[in-house]
Amino acid sequence: MLELEGIDCHYAKVHVLRGVSLVVNRGEIVSMIGPNAAGKTTTLRVMAGLKQPSAGRIRYLGEDITRLLPFERVRRGLVLVPEGRQIFPKFTVLDNLRMGAYQRPDRGAIDGDLESVYELFPRLRERRDQRGGSLSGGEQQMLAIGRGLMAQPKSLLLDEPSLGLAPIVVSEIARTIRELASRGLTIMLVEQNAAMALELADRAYLLESGHISLHGTAADLQKTDVVRKLYLGA
Repeated sequence: MLELEGIDCHYAKVHVLRGVSLVVNRGEIVSMIGPNAAGKTTTLRVMAGLKQPSAGRIRYLGEDITRLLPFERVRRGLVLVPEGRQIFPKFTVLDNLRMGAYQRPDRGAIDGDLESVYELFPRLRERRDQRGGSLSGGEQQMLAIGRGLMAQPKSLLLDEPSLGLAPIVVSEIARTIRELASRGLTIMLVEQNAAMALELADRAYLLESGHISLHGTAADLQKTDVVRKLYLGA
């Protein structure tokens, strides 16, 4: 469904990604783990069109999208839920969710999708008239995911959804990711929390210093010495 082929990426003279190639198949949860500053967020930004690669190409649903603008990728169903939530703090919860549907032509279907988001995250229904900035960190993460879902994604790119959240909230976010996958949504998950990422994923990639050093099924990566010692604390 989504393929990166030989991606290089630079910030000025800093070579951030080095020949990154990966595949996300339809209906999978694929996780990317690795240390800080390895290039994980940059990989998602390249997928979403927020950062242009200096080499390589991106294919999505059989189409070369390497030069497509971010909004054109969203229209094709490739949607990023960014690190740090990046909600609109002065907008209400409802307005934040409606912003996710900004590009949609099917205005009549938006209320039905709002109801689906509220069923997935009942707390958002309770707080729909509150400003986004008044929510807790966990509620803001739910809002960021809900806003992404309002764009009717076929593939959802999740960047550090557990960052800064209490363990009980992390468990709730993990349950949500499983639920979305069970509905057929394809998910690319970038996470510092390697235990959660590998528990959720079908397959996984280990990104270190801008290149992929390991890949395989999530179960296989959990058994490798480097992942167990450096990322799982075993």
